[in-house]
Amino acid sequence: MASHDNNEHQTTKNKRFLQSLHHALDGIRVAFCEESNLRRDAVFTLIVVIAGIIFQVTRFDWVMLILAISLVVISEMWNTVIENIMDFVTKRHYFPHAKKIKDMSAGTVLLAAFFAVVVGLYVFVPRLVALIR
Repeated sequence: MASHDNNEHQTTKNKRFLQSLHHALDGIRVAFCEESNLRRDAVFTLIVVIAGIIFQVTRFDWVMLILAISLVVISEMWNTVIENIMDFVTKRHYFPHAKKIKDMSAGTVLLAAFFAVVVGLYVFVPRLVALIR
């Protein structure tokens, strides 16, 4: 593993908003590039947005869809953070407590995804039924 010279990397608190924004966007980019689940979520988001446009969903439905999508993506990001922390702390060795933490974190993503499915059904099923009739 390469040695990191602390003089080359920021180790102090961000002092400016743009500096904080840069680091936050780096975090999103890294998570998106490294996590296939986030890329899958992006595909589902695109499908939902296209369906929302095609079915001309109401403003309220857009709010519900955006909240559901956001909840899934935020849960996935936190799950990724927790998994990375556990892998770092355990040096990728198995510890029952670390597994418990990772499993609970993954469970939050599952609950968020279930909520998103319920919202999607609420928004799109009546429109699909009306289309079929």
